Amino acid sequence: MRQLEAAGIDRAAVVAAFADHAITRVRRGWYAVPDAPREVLRAVRVGGVLTGASAARLHGLWMHSDPLLHVRVARTASRLRSPDVTPPQRGTPPGAVVSSRLDRAADGVCVHYRSDPPLNSARDPLPIALAEMLSCAPAEHAIATIDSALASGQLTAPGLARMRELALPSRRALVDRASALSESGIESRVRLFLRRHNIAHRAQVEIDGVGRVDLLVGDRLVIEIDGSKFHTGAEFESDRRRDFELAMRGYLVLRLSYRMVMDEWDTSAAGLRALVARGEHRWGYRAQSSPAPSVPMPKYEHEDRLDVPLGVLLGPNAG
Repeated sequence: MRQLEAAGIDRAAVVAAFADHAITRVRRGWYAVPDAPREVLRAVRVGGVLTGASAARLHGLWMHSDPLLHVRVARTASRLRSPDVTPPQRGTPPGAVVSSRLDRAADGVCVHYRSDPPLNSARDPLPIALAEMLSCAPAEHAIATIDSALASGQLTAPGLARMRELALPSRRALVDRASALSESGIESRVRLFLRRHNIAHRAQVEIDGVGRVDLLVGDRLVIEIDGSKFHTGAEFESDRRRDFELAMRGYLVLRLSYRMVMDEWDTSAAGLRALVARGEHRWGYRAQSSPAPSVPMPKYEHEDRLDVPLGVLLGPNAG
């Protein structure tokens, strides 16, 4: 209410807007327009502001699953309430917001006690939200979201510095692992794995005649990561052509699917380490760099369609 008055909107105008259903009361002194995000309203009902993964999600960033509602409250906060409205009882004044006392486990709320910076809005700015995310999310999950914020341009260098300043001292070193070159959380997972095992690699490397690849490990091991659960059509065809051209140049191409990284990571990671242990990521007598493919690939106008007779595709002995 104080912010509305500071903006030149007097109490009478607020009362009139409430009577006309142009705004709704969230909690005492807090009002919202009809299209306000639901999670923001729930955080305000608790008694604080939306933060952490919950606030970062509103920016459309890559996120690992997190079912909790993250709310930042003042260090001295007490009498926190449930994020969900209780059906009004007989005798409840019209327009009153009724909610029960907060049960963190039952209500699915993670409370972040922090008074500085001040709680001046209904949700934390991105640098503050990510700093709070670092305090409670697994390191890999938080870094993947920070990578996404950097890659999308929503987190700039000053914002990253601000986030590092706000993070807990014990978590600040994690900020140095973030990179704007990981375009999705599954790329972040693979990159962090390589870094953790001191395996030399570069992200988003440009290879002549092929284009940019997700990761180049050592000299010749190319890791391409399919960022979606479904990979078909023109995109599928284009990827296979790139793989062919890379192989003709002497590169070893390893293409990881969404499921291989997210659901079968232990097996995939073990395979990566085995390839490196065998030296498959280095040029040697078994594999040498070639400046150009010996067989140029034909180009099709429509990559998702090959107008070739079925017998040619299957071979003359196909049944």
